[in-house]
Amino acid sequence: MLSTSGTILGIDSSTGACSIAVCRGDVILAHLHEDMARGQSERLAPMAEAGLATAGIGFPDLDAIAVTRGPGSFTGLRIGMAFAKGLGQALGIPVFGVTGFDAVARAALATEGAAGHGVAVILESRRADLFLQVFTADGAPDGPPVALPPEEIAARLRQAHAAPLVLAGDAADKVLAVLDQQGAGIVRSPVTAPDARQVALIALEMAASGDDPAPIQPLYLRAPDVTAPRAG
Repeated sequence: MLSTSGTILGIDSSTGACSIAVCRGDVILAHLHEDMARGQSERLAPMAEAGLATAGIGFPDLDAIAVTRGPGSFTGLRIGMAFAKGLGQALGIPVFGVTGFDAVARAALATEGAAGHGVAVILESRRADLFLQVFTADGAPDGPPVALPPEEIAARLRQAHAAPLVLAGDAADKVLAVLDQQGAGIVRSPVTAPDARQVALIALEMAASGDDPAPIQPLYLRAPDVTAPRAG
């Protein structure tokens, strides 16, 4: 069983960036982040090697791996999960999947001014709908993730969350633009995207339950953009 003091490699390639973190318990030994729209498949392994070198350890010293499982870029998610699964299999260690919602919510709750607030994580989908999940002030999910237009998200937040609320994520401004309660306890968090540090720390907490990690399933929330081949 992995303890909360174990050494874990966190990976995120779900958005327009790539990050890795090496943590031992709640201590972050190394963290690397690079903004990139493409090229995660070429950069993940070198970044992981560099992060482990900074931490003064090697791949065999890892107790577990954690990776963002969505929502996000279909290509980025596949790259990150494939790398994590392959590495976990090669090392014989567990691999944990963490949602981007959980990672953003954790980071947002740790920022100044967020104490006592719930969190609405609103992530870009590159379509008319945005991805939303709401969390309570203690970080627990307050309902399942959904995909809704900005106007429907704003209406939902006005109706159900009169208490102070933090808006986080890279699409939060699209909801703020149609939300008429900016002055009523609404705080815009600077946290916009998942990061490998939170992914790793959340996975260590998951491991504390003593249960083996479930097989990683990507969280897409909508079908991929696919063009059917023409007949003939």
